[in-house]
Amino acid sequence: MAKGGLVHFVCIADAHLSPERKSASDTLTVVEGRWAYCALDAKGEDHRWRATDGVTIESLRSGLPHGRLAQLPAEERS
Repeated sequence: MAKGGLVHFVCIADAHLSPERKSASDTLTVVEGRWAYCALDAKGEDHRWRATDGVTIESLRSGLPHGRLAQLPAEERS
């Protein structure tokens, strides 16, 4: 089980990065024993997890970090 209140992994797969949620599915899951966030569907498939220094779920859901993650070169996303 994940401990702590920070999210340590974010999905940066191109198909999963979106300013709008496309489903009512869960956005949090556990990866390597830490919280992980995917804006599309954390329980889905084809994730590309990128480690963070630990961010709050509120900042992820506001969409601000996604803009920065989406600017990564395509080969680093998926």
